[in-house]
Amino acid sequence: MPLFKHNNTDLKKTITALWNFLTSKTCAFLLAVSAIVIGWYQFYISRPILKYETETVSFISSKNDNQFEVRVKGRKYDDLYMTNIILQNKGAGALSGADVSQIGHNPIRVVMPRDTPIVHYVLDKTMTTSDLTAHITPNNGDLVISFDFLNPDYQIGVSILHQDPQAEFSIAGSALNVSQITREWSDKEVKYWAFWFMGILYFILIAAYLYNHWQKRKSFKDNTSHKNP
Repeated sequence: MPLFKHNNTDLKKTITALWNFLTSKTCAFLLAVSAIVIGWYQFYISRPILKYETETVSFISSKNDNQFEVRVKGRKYDDLYMTNIILQNKGAGALSGADVSQIGHNPIRVVMPRDTPIVHYVLDKTMTTSDLTAHITPNNGDLVISFDFLNPDYQIGVSILHQDPQAEFSIAGSALNVSQITREWSDKEVKYWAFWFMGILYFILIAAYLYNHWQKRKSFKDNTSHKNP
């Protein structure tokens, strides 16, 4: 019987502590922060969101015992690399090609490294959504990408043959409701940083609540001991 009474008392204390936390300012703040984050995310994805990713592979290498050769426009290459660049609309809104900055301003383009010999480039239809019409046009050393409509989850692929394994390609430009185009994070990176950010935030807030609760209990005990010498 005493054991049952002791367990019942602990349960009541736990429920009381939980209720105090749920009705505290700390919990209200956590809920408010969560609501703001969710609301911001919903607003963020409601627009066109342009992301790009790149991948470079060895097309042919003189280090290998190749049983074939690569010629581009009649010239033979012993070492050649291919970079695939994919432009994607990750948002929930479609982007019209008419709303993209025009050539001479800030068009959507593949920014080519100036010190890399470019051998060949092509709009890769195997990586481009079949329902859209897209083109690439050389301009001032870069490749301008034009299209009719880039709907959500649509993508445009560009393949570039070059001779520098360290070459860095990117996509830049702007359009209506699109101020910049950024490199795509992998799902693993997004989950990793989101987990740590939210984990640290909640840890700090809960620790602050527990410390504040402990201070109040300590102050209450001190006041009680002073009243009952």
